[in-house]
Amino acid sequence: MATREELLTAFEQFLDDDPAIANDDPQAGLAQLFAELAALKTEVRAEARQFKNALADFGRVLESHERERARHAQALTKASEETLKPVLLELLDLRDRQQAGLKALEKLRPGFFKRLLFKRKRQLYESVHAGQSLTLARFDQMLASHGIQPVAAEGRPFDPNLMRVAEVVQLKKLEDGIVVSQLRQGYLWHGKVLRLAEVKVNKW
Repeated sequence: MATREELLTAFEQFLDDDPAIANDDPQAGLAQLFAELAALKTEVRAEARQFKNALADFGRVLESHERERARHAQALTKASEETLKPVLLELLDLRDRQQAGLKALEKLRPGFFKRLLFKRKRQLYESVHAGQSLTLARFDQMLASHGIQPVAAEGRPFDPNLMRVAEVVQLKKLEDGIVVSQLRQGYLWHGKVLRLAEVKVNKW
C-alpha cells in the first residue's frame, strides 16, 4: 500500500505533467476538462447503445428458446397421449368386464335360508365376492393414478361432449333430456374425454 509521501509525490508529478496546470492557465485547464467530459459522455452513450442492443438480442434468444421448449413439451405430451391412450382404453374394458362379473356374482347371492343350510357355500361366495370387489377397487385406484376420472352422468342433463345416446325412454316424471342411467361408464383423462359415456336419456 502506498504511503502518504508516495501519494503526494505522485500527485505533484501529475500536476507537473499537465501543461495547463503547470502554467497556471485556468481557462486551458477547464477547456481540457470539458473536452474529457464530452468524450466520456460520448463513450458512455456508445456503451449504453451496445448494452441495449445486447439486451434486446438476449431477449429475442430467450423468447425463441421458450417457444421451442413449449413446442417440444407439447409434442412430447401429444406423443405420450397417443401411446398411452390405447393401453388405457384396454384397461377400461378390463374394468368393465370385472364390474360385470361382480354384478353377475351378486345376482347369485344365496338367500337367507340357503345361507343357514349351506354355510360352506356362503363362505365361498363371500370370499369370491370380496376378491372381486378388491380387484375392481384396484382398477379404480390405478386409473385414478393416471389422471382418469369417471364422467358423472346419471340424473344430469345430456351433454353431447361427454355422452352418447344409446337408448331413449319416455318418463313423464323426469324432465326432457335428463340422463336416466349409464349403460357404459364414460371417463375423462386430465380433463379431456377418454371415452364417451353411453347413456339412457329421457325424451318426451
